[in-house]
Amino acid sequence: MTRYFMRDTPLCQMEQQMMTPPYFKPRGHGRYYPSFQYSRDDMECPYCMNFRRNHPCPLEQCICLDERIVAGAIDLNEFVRDCFFPEAGVQLQARLERSFNGCSIGFFLRDSHRERWQHWRARCYRMSGRNLAALFLLTAYEDIWRRMIWKFDARGFDFQSVQLSGIQPELYSVYQAAKAISTGSRNITLADLASPELVTDEAFHLIVCALLLAKYGDAILNFEGK
Repeated sequence: MTRYFMRDTPLCQMEQQMMTPPYFKPRGHGRYYPSFQYSRDDMECPYCMNFRRNHPCPLEQCICLDERIVAGAIDLNEFVRDCFFPEAGVQLQARLERSFNGCSIGFFLRDSHRERWQHWRARCYRMSGRNLAALFLLTAYEDIWRRMIWKFDARGFDFQSVQLSGIQPELYSVYQAAKAISTGSRNITLADLASPELVTDEAFHLIVCALLLAKYGDAILNFEGK
């Protein structure tokens, strides 16, 4: 029975409660993850509704990135090559291979980094993909985040009002990379990324992860721990 006789009256809520089956759990509004697991063969491009022979989709336009990554049909190196090659010089290519050819990939610096990013990502759900990637960098270190926490909203960041005096030198490249990703400026270049003297190994890993996140979206986080 689905019709309520007390609809639009003060007793409507009581009637709904009386008609609810015992131990009933209302349907949630979160993201649904199907229990079915795709195989690598299921993820072949010819099965896709957007497939056009001799005209493969660019990775950033693929509508099945989540499923392809989970099924193991594509690896992180393909994203790195697509994002940086062939513009990356020999030195940067070698550094990318050293950083992303490990057995397990960790995108977040530590648990506090993950928690900060996930918290503010949920609060600023209208943020653009580029700003979410910048937020990924800005939440990595407490020293950067405490300077930025009151300088942004869902529309973007107020970099002009941020005071950088006293910031640790090794964190400066992370801040400049976040600014470059958010605003589209050239505060940091591929040549800078290739230099360990300018960008530490830890900062390099974070910046590359942020650039991948900006281009391919949250799907790239499915590689976490793989």
